Amino acid sequence: AAKAWRLNIITNFEYLLAINSASGRTFHDLSRYPVFPWVIADYLGSKLDFTQVTKTFRDLTKPIGALNRDRLENFKTRLESMHDMENPFLYGTHYSAPGYVLYYLVRNMPEHMLCLQNGKFDTSDRLFYSMDHCFNCLLTNPADIKESIPEFYDPIAGSDFLINTRGLQLGTTQTSIHV
Repeated sequence: AAKAWRLNIITNFEYLLAINSASGRTFHDLSRYPVFPWVIADYLGSKLDFTQVTKTFRDLTKPIGALNRDRLENFKTRLESMHDMENPFLYGTHYSAPGYVLYYLVRNMPEHMLCLQNGKFDTSDRLFYSMDHCFNCLLTNPADIKESIPEFYDPIAGSDFLINTRGLQLGTTQTSIHV
């Protein structure tokens, strides 16, 4: 797959799917769901600004938890305080988990989210409703280091998974945004 990608025989999307497949990730198991990186960092602009690369795009040389220097320092400080623990850790969570996948896919797979949340949707403020809000949480929230999912990049499926075609009652955030 790497050679085909370097030769432009396959797309970035196809290459990332191949890497995920080779590592045992599958669309058939939420605990091993394919992982895609967040690439864009500016979700407020109306178009990508290629003259401002460091503002427009994420630094892919760093894991999501290291994009914000202050937050990374807090993670490191916490890690240093765990010297007595048998299994110290830098991040208190993983970059991919069933709940994270369903966070993005709640409009497509509400029955799975309801099962995970004991028959109710999570509070509106904790549901996915904005790319910008989600990415900013990834930069500031110490409990949030989730990566993206393939659906955001799938040229065939498009953005249907973001549309509430089922008329789900997902509520309104504290800032009056209808989810």
